[in-house]
Amino acid sequence: MTTIKYKRARAKSRETSPARLLESELEKLRRDLRATVRAYAARLEIGLAESRAALESSKPAEELSRERLHQLRDLTILVRKRKLKPEKGRRKDLRKIDSLIEDLQLLVPNKAQG
Repeated sequence: MTTIKYKRARAKSRETSPARLLESELEKLRRDLRATVRAYAARLEIGLAESRAALESSKPAEELSRERLHQLRDLTILVRKRKLKPEKGRRKDLRKIDSLIEDLQLLVPNKAQG
């Protein structure tokens, strides 16, 4: 009978050991990381889609103001000259992408004013 109590107590102590607690917290952190990355990527994708939709619904080039044409040219240059190394998975690259998408929001009519 005492061996059963001892085995239960020992099993319980293993479950609450600092290593097990940390392991559990790391698994939760992993889930949080994945959810955060998904939400962040979704937000960036939406920003890109809005910019693209704004471009598709814009007037033909002949009807755009000189200022708007310059703005489009400048944005094109910004996007074209991006220097990213996606294979390295750096925050620096994510910040660059985020910044570019933020700049592209100038194309979205209701966001350009706000």
